Amino acid sequence: MRSSKQIQKAVIEMAHRIPHDKVTFADVAKLSGLHWTTVQRYFGNKEAMKTFILQNYENPSMADTRTKILNSANRVFAKHGYSRATLDLIAHEAGMTKGAVYWHFSSKSDLFLTLCELSLDHLQSRLPKQVQEVLTSDHPMESLRLLLVSEFESCKEDRGERTLLFFEFVSNIREPLVQEKLNAAFTKLILSTSIFLEEMQRKHLISEDSDPHELAITIHALINGAVLMWLISPEQVSFDSLAAEISKVLWNGIHSESYKD
Repeated sequence: MRSSKQIQKAVIEMAHRIPHDKVTFADVAKLSGLHWTTVQRYFGNKEAMKTFILQNYENPSMADTRTKILNSANRVFAKHGYSRATLDLIAHEAGMTKGAVYWHFSSKSDLFLTLCELSLDHLQSRLPKQVQEVLTSDHPMESLRLLLVSEFESCKEDRGERTLLFFEFVSNIREPLVQEKLNAAFTKLILSTSIFLEEMQRKHLISEDSDPHELAITIHALINGAVLMWLISPEQVSFDSLAAEISKVLWNGIHSESYKD
């Protein structure tokens, strides 16, 4: 059996024995008969191993429980904010014991971080299709404006609660491991965006003058910065006007010479 198959088999078997976030490279190495550095090289980091377990561990009841906790946590965080939300409240909302919540998540910050990661994954999965639709439309700048309006409207629908919650979380976290995981989640978003932008450059859909990595950061910073300004001073920010300005700045900055909008 190849090393990769040995590792995959061992990590799933370990997930049947102990909580997935307790599985270590050493556990998997011992069970697979490989050195722990081989397991580490295969996954890269523990977070990637955890993701693999969650994606491949076939236990519907466990997946349902985890989903129920996450949905309950969403409601509790929205109602109480990050600081005042507790695992007791989340367990009560889910109709479970606090121990059941701990089985899936090591702490409140771990639970909230998982919600953030899911949100970023959702954003990441939508982005390629949205950008592709903008770049291949007859009027790309107008399509970009409409896309931004749609994104800003989703913020207004929940009165910016989710964004505020995220800023509250970021300002409160002091745990190095959580900061590291958050960094990894945003790094993944930025890298996937830059890879996609690079692909758009190869297809001559956007200008090759910009660095894809810096462009990815610029795009996310522009949109997130606009939302932050709106949260701080809503009377000064018109999302409709802002969407028009941002789409103009972005499109004039990145469009390929082959376009004539």
